[in-house]
Amino acid sequence: MAIFPFLTFNGNCKEAMRFYHSCFGGKLRFTYLGEAPFGRDLPEDMQKLVVQASLVSEHISLFASDMSSNEGLYAGNSISLLISMKRDDQLQTIFARLSRKGEVTGPLSHDIQTGEWATLTDKYSVQWIFEILDE
Repeated sequence: MAIFPFLTFNGNCKEAMRFYHSCFGGKLRFTYLGEAPFGRDLPEDMQKLVVQASLVSEHISLFASDMSSNEGLYAGNSISLLISMKRDDQLQTIFARLSRKGEVTGPLSHDIQTGEWATLTDKYSVQWIFEILDE
């Protein structure tokens, strides 16, 4: 299991991540909404939004997106913690503990196109994203 910072931007993810790349170096990758199977049917301006950006080097692993919640982007939901882990009993235990007195915002589900994800906001308003890796 590993935990990574996951930043959310309001349409300027690409610009921000290029800035961080100029500061930290490393390998920078972008995946766009238009690349997803359902994304081709969206308006052209939405297709250019970043679904996930990653900046990885020996010293940093930073992830980001242009996607925001239905309430819009505000201070407090602009950063989440991404937990990347394999599916096992530990996943269920950690998810249950973190969601206690919090809110499950995206229950654990499997989507062949996007992999497995789950999201929750804990009782301290910290947002968590679970990325479940294939075993």
